This record gives sequence, structure tokens and C-alpha cells, in this order.
Amino acid sequence: MILKRLRYETADQHAAMESQLPLLDPAMPMSRYRNLLAKFYGYYSPLEDRLRATKLWTDSGYDWVARVKSPSLEADLLVLGEFPSLLPRCENLPVLTTLPQVLGCLYVMEGATLGGQIITKHLQANLGLTRDSGAEFFSGYGDQTRQRWQEFGILLTDTAELLDQNDAIVDSANATFKTLGDWLALGAAISPNPLVEIGAAI
Repeated sequence: MILKRLRYETADQHAAMESQLPLLDPAMPMSRYRNLLAKFYGYYSPLEDRLRATKLWTDSGYDWVARVKSPSLEADLLVLGEFPSLLPRCENLPVLTTLPQVLGCLYVMEGATLGGQIITKHLQANLGLTRDSGAEFFSGYGDQTRQRWQEFGILLTDTAELLDQNDAIVDSANATFKTLGDWLALGAAISPNPLVEIGAAI
């Protein structure tokens, strides 16, 4: 089954990427959180542009447009005083020229929503953030998160059986985890907004 294989064969890359995330650290300052959001935006925005340009996700019957993540990141950054349009954007993205590659990438993007319920509780407890005040991205689909993941899992499983290209799906998922992890490891995004930097120093 493709989902079990993905979970097992991407475990190392998944763990390497997650090692860059201090989201459950009660000592994480707001400035670190803001920079982390900036890094996520710098990856998700160009990645979603690439997905949008391929249109390959439409071949699977998947309503990806309803699940884009960068608008939530933009909303969070704006609430926290950042200008998304001025942030650095990742150029080292996974190759998305075939449907199996798109499915592997979407596995990572959709799977990332599953930890949102735990993360948002920590963000509220540690930083006082809610969905409306800077934690929309990590809130995912709210109480529909599990259902939407199950819907994607069914679509992925059915499509993978038709395509019979599981190796390509797994390779793309690993490439997505790897490029995201590498981007996060480059260091915190430097805010180009002087008002944010002044506020952080007060």
C-alpha cells in the first residue's frame, strides 16, 4: 500500500526536516516563530506556483486549489507585521513534471497539516497565538483536518494503483522533504521590515 510505503521510506527525510522546527519548544521567542513562518512562506509560495503551473493535479480529480497553504502564511505574517512579498523565496524545489511527482509532493504538503492541532495548542499556550492572530497556517483545516487527510489518502491510493509508479511517488516525497529541510537549515529568514526588527528589540 502506497501510504505505508511512503511513511516508512520517507521517515529519515521527514525526521531531518522536523529537526529544524522548534514549534513545541516553550522557550521559542516570537521572533523565532515569525522567522520560521517566513521560511515556510519562502518555500510554499514558489512551490505552489510550480504546482499551479503544472495543472497535473487536475488529472487526478484533486481539488488542490481549495487546499493551498500560502494564503494562510501570508495572513499570519501580515498579522505579525511582516511583508510577505519582500521575503526570500526558495529556488531549490522538487521537480514536478509528472503526476507521480505531484502526488509525492502533495503527500508531504497534506501530511504536514496533521500535527496542527498539537502545534496550535502550544502556540496559544506559549505565545498567545490563535488562528486569527498568527497561527492560521498551523491550524490547517481545523476540525476537518483528519477528514481531509483521509480523503487525500483515498485519492492517492486509488491513483497510485492506476499509475503503477510508486517509486516515482516515493522519490518525489523524499525530494520534497529534502528540499524543505535544506531550505529551513539555511538559517532564519532575515526580516526586511525595519519596524519588525525595532519591535523585536524593544
